[in-house]
Amino acid sequence: MTDYERVADALGNTMWITWCTGATLDDVLALYGGGWDPPTAATLREADEAAHLGVEEGLLVLFVGALGHGVVLMEPLLPCVWTHERMHLSQAGVCLDVGWSDFATPFVTYSEKGHVVVRFEGTGWDYGATPDQQTVERWMSTTPGGLEGWQNNHGTASLMTAEAIMGAPMDEQWLAREHICLTRRRSDSERPPPRSVGLGELLKQVESR
Repeated sequence: MTDYERVADALGNTMWITWCTGATLDDVLALYGGGWDPPTAATLREADEAAHLGVEEGLLVLFVGALGHGVVLMEPLLPCVWTHERMHLSQAGVCLDVGWSDFATPFVTYSEKGHVVVRFEGTGWDYGATPDQQTVERWMSTTPGGLEGWQNNHGTASLMTAEAIMGAPMDEQWLAREHICLTRRRSDSERPPPRSVGLGELLKQVESR
């Protein structure tokens, strides 16, 4: 049985994780075929170190591996997967996209066939839940973690849900193996794609108007 707490600890401060069924490594490489450096083999630890060493240069690092029924995309430190790209990858199946960082709002998005089913903040979905709080809670209740599991820890609930979706665990053994690492330099004009708007940020926007 997967020790979800140990896996969560091993992930450290990975910025975002996206699990997609129905997608392959070839699909990901085709999507990021232009403007990125040639793919290399690396472990998550090595990809994370590369991201931290290149933070001042705006180095984008995308760590990708095959898992069960699809692929996992992990973004150490700086986000680099845009919303339309995740929607493209979910066309043939489903995608679970989870914020996994101390530095950003832990947003969770579940999509099917290119359409968002639910979206909510991992630490509180009573405000801004999509399409609404009741639908989000019903969706949570259908997942392995259940409603209580999401309330207690969105990280471990995400791992449990992802394992059920993918049909295979993203466990410590998977994390320790080499997978594909893609890198490129972010230009000065680029900005991280918007992932979520927290209540505090929304109130600031309203006040500024």
